[in-house]
Parts: sequence; structure tokens; C-alpha cells
Amino acid sequence: MRKRNNNHLIGIGMAGLVVLTSLLSILSGCSTTSAIPDGEQLYTGMEPTQYTDYERNKHFSSVQEELDVVLATKPNAALFGSPSRRSPFPVGLWIWNAFSPDTTHFSQWLVKTFGSSPVLMSSTTPDLRVTVGENLLKKRGYFKGKISYEQVPQRNPKKMKLQYSVDMGHLWTIDSIRYTNFPPANDSLIRRNLDKAVIHPGDPFDVLTLEQERKRITDLFRNNGYYYYHNNYASYLADTISMHGQADMRLQMVDSVNPRALQRWYIGKVTVNLRRQFMDSLTRQSRFRDLMVNYNGKRMPLRMRAIANDLRMWPGTLYNAEAQEKSQRQLGASGLFSATSLTFTPRDSADTCHMLDVAVDCVFDKPYDFYVEAYGKGKTSGRFGPEVIVGLTKRNAFRGGEKFDVRLHGSYEWAWNDDDDGRDRLGVNNYEYGAEVSLQIPRLVNPFVVPPRKRWDRIQRKIERAEALGITYKPKPPRIYYTTPTTTLKASVDVLNRAKYFKRHVVSGELTYQWQPNERNSYSFSPLVLTYEYMHKVTDRYIHLVDSMPYLEVSMADQFIPKMMFQHTFMSPASYRSPVKVWTTVSEASNLLSAGYAIAGRKWSEKGKELFKNPFAQFVKVETNATKVWALTEKSSIALHGNIGALWAYGNSRFAPYTEQFFVGGANSIRAFNARQIGPGRYRSSMRRRSYVEQTGDIKFQVNLEYRPHLMGSLYGALFLDAGNVWTMHHDPNRPGGYFKIKNVMREMALGTGVGLRYDLGYFMVRLDWGFGLHVPYSTGRSGFYNITRFRDAQALHLAIGLPF
Repeated sequence: MRKRNNNHLIGIGMAGLVVLTSLLSILSGCSTTSAIPDGEQLYTGMEPTQYTDYERNKHFSSVQEELDVVLATKPNAALFGSPSRRSPFPVGLWIWNAFSPDTTHFSQWLVKTFGSSPVLMSSTTPDLRVTVGENLLKKRGYFKGKISYEQVPQRNPKKMKLQYSVDMGHLWTIDSIRYTNFPPANDSLIRRNLDKAVIHPGDPFDVLTLEQERKRITDLFRNNGYYYYHNNYASYLADTISMHGQADMRLQMVDSVNPRALQRWYIGKVTVNLRRQFMDSLTRQSRFRDLMVNYNGKRMPLRMRAIANDLRMWPGTLYNAEAQEKSQRQLGASGLFSATSLTFTPRDSADTCHMLDVAVDCVFDKPYDFYVEAYGKGKTSGRFGPEVIVGLTKRNAFRGGEKFDVRLHGSYEWAWNDDDDGRDRLGVNNYEYGAEVSLQIPRLVNPFVVPPRKRWDRIQRKIERAEALGITYKPKPPRIYYTTPTTTLKASVDVLNRAKYFKRHVVSGELTYQWQPNERNSYSFSPLVLTYEYMHKVTDRYIHLVDSMPYLEVSMADQFIPKMMFQHTFMSPASYRSPVKVWTTVSEASNLLSAGYAIAGRKWSEKGKELFKNPFAQFVKVETNATKVWALTEKSSIALHGNIGALWAYGNSRFAPYTEQFFVGGANSIRAFNARQIGPGRYRSSMRRRSYVEQTGDIKFQVNLEYRPHLMGSLYGALFLDAGNVWTMHHDPNRPGGYFKIKNVMREMALGTGVGLRYDLGYFMVRLDWGFGLHVPYSTGRSGFYNITRFRDAQALHLAIGLPF
């Protein structure tokens, strides 16, 4: 019966294949020009643009990329948006040519739904593109640049291509730059900040760069109180006659300038309007420090401290455009409001007025968010299955801008592979489910400091006493953060069932502080991360497994993990062309607890000490990642990534918990191998189906080098080289060759290379990497550097979201 069913399925599959092949043959036999009107030609793409009379440098490369976009015209079936490459199967064009002459309803529906009207030569407008391109050359400093084009005939007389030729000509540069006609106060401000100038003598005469410098001057004035100053109050004059190929530049203030633009403005009264709906009329008013608050209802819908922490402007301070922008950004990023705006109004119309009253209008967003996420998961262990996450978020949960979130998740897995002995499958009963509750508070909650209200009352009393004595008291300004700091409380419970092995419960709680004092540095500190892991039940198969791996019995035993963690991240400013990012994480578990036991008389090295009648893990873990990107062109780059980590278990623990140990392999590591397929050291598991369980370590070293060329449109490529491994910090007789020795590090590194594709969808990037191994650290029976037994044994394909580093 099974054989007959299989033959039946094979017959259906073959029939479908025949039908599909026949359909493709019919469509491919269709002409792409049969319905092209007489006197017209089908545009089939561009030949590569020819560039002459230029000096290759960064400026030319930037102009070339911009010019290629201006001249580009996409043909039908353009491959990844490329103007020169077409798909070999222009199905839409085939359908249009085959059915557009037919006036029946079905044919017209087919053309409208699936057809693609031909791109004709008459619609490519090359003359207009030449004009736009030459104007672009003049704006970027190539005043003598010329562009021409020619039509390139094809074998089919009804098809035609285009090819553009660009004569760049001489690049004009800036000989000198002066700032003239500015009032003394403004001129002094400009001179104090000349080190931040965007243009310098010798730079290309580039309108974009000149405009950036004019905007810098405008931002400089507006960040120093000149609220009414704007770009049009200064213009450029260029002398291009005195010296051929160079320009003497002057940025000067125009003659007729509004007097208000030349005076500095200070912040006056600040009023905050809190609305549920955009058109609500507000009937109640309260005062908070120096702020007036208008709202509706019996009580204020939001504690004003939540808004005051985001405002960068206070009464009596000098107007600052950057502070205005940060205030707007912080209010929008709080997640509380659907719309925010800041309005500045002079207090009166007198010429001597220099105060701006500020109205902060905020419209609350919907209080609840409900979300559902679904995934399909595949693991290197050969298991696949779905995962579902359901969550509910409450905004402004306790009127302090808090975000309360409840998440439920569940996943199910089934196995496609046999057990190590090849006799039976692992069953269809792997599952995992759990719940998580978190509360995010938009400030640093510290019970050991004076509350803000009491601190403000103290400041007010000091100000009053100073006024009574006839002196001025200036309180210390509050600390300003680049983004709103947060305090997060989190609790979760998870149940993990592994087929024929165990059912494990994990309960955890976490307190985390996050803050970013400036654009370059951000910090995260978790003074308490408490995790309790215990086995609900185990099977004989699991007992047999841990008997053969004593370290696994310890690392997966019932235990408490009271952990403390700190992370620092350094990032280059967003404006850097070749950025650097370095992030370091330091964590430890149970050292304070062990110190308490030591004070009570228990030895530090004594094993078996307990917390709530269960042993606790004790370790220190340090891990550093660093990524450097070198921009080669506007869209192509080279990235170098390094990752070093060390994990030391001691005191109450012989081995660190399994979840804390390092591994290599996978989509973001050594991509020639799957996760936990390499290491530790020269060790290789004899149980290939379960190797991922034991191929972890206490020390990790990994290096990645990747070339990321821009191919076409939104498609990018990748050529990468990965190396790394993990090692144990202690001798483990069950994993020979895994112990770390610094002299053996280089020879025990796994090495892989590969290629990849990335498609940029704007809000995220889809990545496909194909890696293949060059060298493995364990013995394969082959000598030499390339010691892979079979090429197919060291290949891995990874589909992922986002860049690997």
C-alpha cells in the first residue's frame, strides 16, 4: 500500500512538472516585441556609462554614484532594480504582448493583473536626463562637464539600448573662504568655532558642502540664543575670475535682516498641555516647579516628572535649537504620545522683549497595545517547529510614563533525524512555554538617594534663604542624559520539555538600569539577575547521557544563579563614515553570597553551599566585542569583528552553568559550521547527533573579516573569512584536547570562508550566507592546512535577519 501511494504521489508530481514545463515553454516562446507599435522600440537597458577626463578620488566616486542614479532608466523585468540587468523570464512582458491585442474581458483582466506594459525608447527621456546630469556636475564642481548618449541597436530591430558618455572636465576647488558683514557678536562667535568648519581651502567647489557650511553657521547661531535667525540671512559670493580653476569664497550676511534675528532670546514661561484627543479643551491647571500644566479630569493624567525629565529648556535659560530638538525627540521616544509639538511665542511685541514663552502640546497615544508574533524555527540539532508570542502592553501604567508588558510564548518541535544508534526517532513531544512580566520606568529608580520632590523643596528653601541674605544661589543643574534613562523590573517562568530526556523549569527575575550620558557611550547595569533552574523529571536516557559527561551533570544540575552584570558600549557618532563599536560585558554570580558564608565560617573553596536548599553557581564572566567598518564607497565597505570571552567557575562551582558557556558556529559566528559544531579545542564529539550538548567552553576567541560590496539596487554581496574556537579552562578527561594552552591557540582555530547576499528592505535586511570550511582543529586523517575530508561535510547555509556584526 505504501509503495502504491508513493508511486501515485510521484505520478502527480511528474504530471505537475510536465504542466509547469509546458507553461514556461509557451510563455518563453512568446515574443517580447510582437505588440510593440510600428515606429517604436523596446528599451532593454543601459550599457555601462563611459567616464573620461577625471581624477579618481572620494569626491568623484560620490558624484559618479549620484550621476548613475540620475541617468538610470529601468527596463522591463529589471533584476533587483538594476538599469542594465534583466531577468531571463520577463513574464509580465510576455503576458502583455500575448494578450493585450485581444479585447476580451479575460485577456484584459490577465493583462491588468499580471502583465507589464513595455518600456519604450520614447519614454526614456535621455535628453532630459542629460540636462539634469550636467546641472548636477556643475553643482558638484565640474563646471565644464558634458554628457552625451547614443542608441545601441540590438539584433532585433525592435529592441534598443542606451549608453551615456560623461566627460567630467576640470574639478574646481576653493582657494579661500571668508565670513563678512556679520555683527561683532556674531562674528566673534564664528571665529571661536572655526575649527568646526565644513569647508577648507583646496576642497572641491561643491554646492552640497557649501550649503552644509551655511547650515553649520545657522545652527551655531540658533544654539546660542538667536531663535529667529535662518539660512537665508547669509549668502555666498564666489570670485572665479582671479584664478582659473579656483574660487575665492565669501559667506556674508545680507543687508536687510530682521532685527529680531540679531538678538538673543531667553526661555520665559513654559506651559504643558496634556490632551487625550487632539481637539480637547483643557479645564484644569496645576503648577509643577517652573511649569504650568493644563489637563482634564479629576487628577493629572501624568506625573509631570515624566515630562520634566525629557525637557531640555527651563525658564530663564538661553534658547538652544539643539535643546529644542532633543526635547521633541525625547517626548516622541517616550512611547506615551501620538503627537507632540513645541511652540515659541514672544512675550510681547516690544522691541526690548527678549523672552519666548513655550507651549508644549502632547496628545496621548492609545493606552494599550496587543500583539501576536509567529515564527518558524529550525535548529542545528535537526529539529523544526513553530513558535508563537502573544503580548499586551499598558502605557503610562502608574501615571509616571511606565510601560507594563505581559508576554506569553510557546513553541513546539519535531525531529527529522534519527538517534545516534539510528534506530528510533526522538519523538514529537519537544515543547517549551512560559510567561514574562516586565515594568519599564523612564528614570533611574534609586532608593538610596533623596526623592526628586524633596530635593526640589530643599533647593527652593536654599533659594529663599539666599534671597533673604541678598545673595544669589545657583543650584546645581540636573544631570542631562542623551536618551531617557530607564529602570526595568522583569520576572519570567519557562518550562522546557526535551523529548526522552528531561523536563526543566527556569524561574528568573531581573532589575536593570540603562542610561546613555552622550552619543558615544551607553551603560547597562543589572545589580540582581536571579535565576533558579531545576529538573522536574528526567529519563533513563538522560541519566545515561550525564553518566558519560560528568561536567554536564554539574552544569545542568538544580541550582540558583544570583548574578550581577554590567555592560558598556562605545559607538562612533552617527556622522562617522568609518564607525567603530565596542561593547564589553562583565558578570559575576554569588560572590557576595560566598563572602557572607566566609564571614560565617564556611571556606571559600568549599563545595555544596546552598541558597534556599539548593546549590548556587559561582563564576566570573568577561566578554568583549569590537567591530570596525571601513567605508570604501558610499555603499560598499569592509568590516572587521573580534570577540574574546573568558568564564571562570570557582568556589562553590566546578563548572559554570550550561547557559553561560561559550560556543562558536552559526549565522553570526563561524559561518562554515553550525552552532556548537566546533570545539572545545581539538575535541570532537563521538555522538554527532548530540554534539551541540557538549561542544561548549570557558574561553572564546573569534575573528571575522567581511567585504560588503554593493551589487545593484537594494542588493548587496558579502565575501567573508571567519576564524575561532572555544576552550575549557580546566582539564576535562571526557573532552580530551579541549584544555586552553596559549601556544596552541593558532593551530586550534577553525577557519572558514564563504559568500553571501543581503537584500535591504529599508527597515531590516534579509541575509543569506553560504559558508564552507577551510580548516578544522580536530584530526580528520588528512594532513596539511586544508584537512576537510569531504567538501560537503564542511558547508553551512544560514538565512538570517540583519548583519552578523
